[in-house]
Amino acid sequence: MKVLVYRWDIFPYDDIINELKEQGHIVDVLAFPVKSHIKDEAFEEKLAGYLEHGGYNAVFSINYYTTISNVCHKYKIKYISWTCDAPLVSMRSQSIHNPENIIYVFDKKEYKYFTSNGTDTVRYLPLAGAPGRISRLLATNGMYIGEKKYSYDISFVGNLYDKNRYDEMASALPPYLCGYMDAAIEAQLNVSGGNILNIMLTDDIMDRASQYINLKQEEGSEADIKLHFATSVLSYKAAALMRKQAINSLACIADMHIFTTSDTSGLYKTTVHPPVRYLDEMPLVFASSKININITIPNIEDGIPLRVFDILSAGGFLMTDYRPGIEELFEINKDLVVYDGVEDLVYKAEYYLAHNEERELTAANGFNKLQKLHTYKHRVKTMFSL
Repeated sequence: MKVLVYRWDIFPYDDIINELKEQGHIVDVLAFPVKSHIKDEAFEEKLAGYLEHGGYNAVFSINYYTTISNVCHKYKIKYISWTCDAPLVSMRSQSIHNPENIIYVFDKKEYKYFTSNGTDTVRYLPLAGAPGRISRLLATNGMYIGEKKYSYDISFVGNLYDKNRYDEMASALPPYLCGYMDAAIEAQLNVSGGNILNIMLTDDIMDRASQYINLKQEEGSEADIKLHFATSVLSYKAAALMRKQAINSLACIADMHIFTTSDTSGLYKTTVHPPVRYLDEMPLVFASSKININITIPNIEDGIPLRVFDILSAGGFLMTDYRPGIEELFEINKDLVVYDGVEDLVYKAEYYLAHNEERELTAANGFNKLQKLHTYKHRVKTMFSL
């Protein structure tokens, strides 16, 4: 199959492109910038030029673009996309019904939402890891999967979401609305493995908020305004508070390290490192940490985020918050450890720091399970077996 890959700045593209080639596909890459995922005439003209003369069987992108789907529909060429964000606002569009689409989503709640509304172009497919590439990287750096060389007790790699839209908007809201939003966020902090923000945003609250802040959607978007506000505003604020609380609590019981571009002035007793490159630095951190922490943003309700697969691919021991779909992919307490809230996170972190053999066996099990069932080789074979 000849595939045109639309590439943007997201982590898994190298692994997917390499796996496509390994499986015998011919791959070209288009990296032209998209100004709007809904309609962008300059991009559409560029893509059309490729499709008119390239002889492609399919176009592929990570996340879904209405503008790509509509061009592929015009030329009757398959458009395969695989989401790494949820919910993906760009999918709230009539274009998802274009018959050329094959849209893979990693969040099962999103899959059920679309299929229950009569959409037959959406399929469920979890994300994946790259244990082969990472094993080679570790070996190049004098490390090996399962080797007991630790530089860090507990590590967190990621964004603290210190710059979020809620903080920008809150000053424009009257006290009673700020109080309501703050209460919704606080309630979310007490929910493990679920998302109640969209439920708490009533029509009345959204009508009142719209009098003070601009809640306009991108032209052409059909996403519900409550979903948009909960996803792009409140959820990131909740995640910011959740992550700082967890990191500060862990720092009280162990040597805590964080790798981030975020403002860390709200952290204490934590060793702060510069951000690490995804492909060649981040796996070294995971392999060098006794415990790696994943803290999922509330937007993701029934899916396993990419960070889980990244950590297990490096042979790292993982502690993650709960999401319903995790039991379908991994065995809890055998392949990885799930925590329920900050108190449970601290308790289990102390336990596994004191039980080396149990921790290392869990990490080895997680790596083996991922290598057997959840690699890019498995996912690419599924997506491109047309």
